[in-house]
Amino acid sequence: MIPEVMIVGVYHLGDTSDLINVERKNDIDLELEAKEVVDALSRFNPTKLAVEADREVQSKLNESYRKYLLNDPTPMKNEIETIGFPLAKESGISEVSCIDWRGDDNEIATIGDIFQYAKEYEPERYKKIMTTYMEPMQREAEEWSKLPILEGYKRVNEAETVKKMHQFYMEFAMIGKEKDYYAMDWLTWWYKRNLILYTNVRRLISTPQDRVLLLIGGGHVHLIKQFLEESGVCTVVDANKYLN
Repeated sequence: MIPEVMIVGVYHLGDTSDLINVERKNDIDLELEAKEVVDALSRFNPTKLAVEADREVQSKLNESYRKYLLNDPTPMKNEIETIGFPLAKESGISEVSCIDWRGDDNEIATIGDIFQYAKEYEPERYKKIMTTYMEPMQREAEEWSKLPILEGYKRVNEAETVKKMHQFYMEFAMIGKEKDYYAMDWLTWWYKRNLILYTNVRRLISTPQDRVLLLIGGGHVHLIKQFLEESGVCTVVDANKYLN
């Protein structure tokens, strides 16, 4: 037997600094539609749940999870509370694992700074990035907002969507001229973050029977899947086997 990891790419249900935002649903629709996702994912029978939250908030988040288990929940702010907590409870998981790292992102040019640079100094590349990636992805996100969460998450995890999200970063790397690799510090941070996410997921694997479910923003799926598959230590399960 070999451990299994299922990477579930999501669009965030709460506040986010992501480039692409999906309009938040009202609380009643959110609760009903989240239950559909929980019912679908619980069929994976996860033994551990990993979420996109900084490791520094592990104790605080699990305090909220314990309150949830005692029917004393805090307000549902995002997919961790809305989907992760019910899924962990349904699966008999005692603790939710925070695996994210943001590190020194305040010491480098922001993604907004890099877009502004491209707009001013490389207008053709900026136009290409916007028309090929950003604008279509935002239109897609607007479609997701009209769908039940389950249907939207199916779209996020489609192979073509995952590929397109990653191709954006590959084009983003080209901003800069000659010896000026303007986007490279940010992309180095981005790859480091995903390598740390991968490492923290691997650290959750302790037995051949482990079935780790990771809830993560869709833009991370390509790299974490690549790193896990290349490690050879686990089987990576397609989320849409369960979301469909």
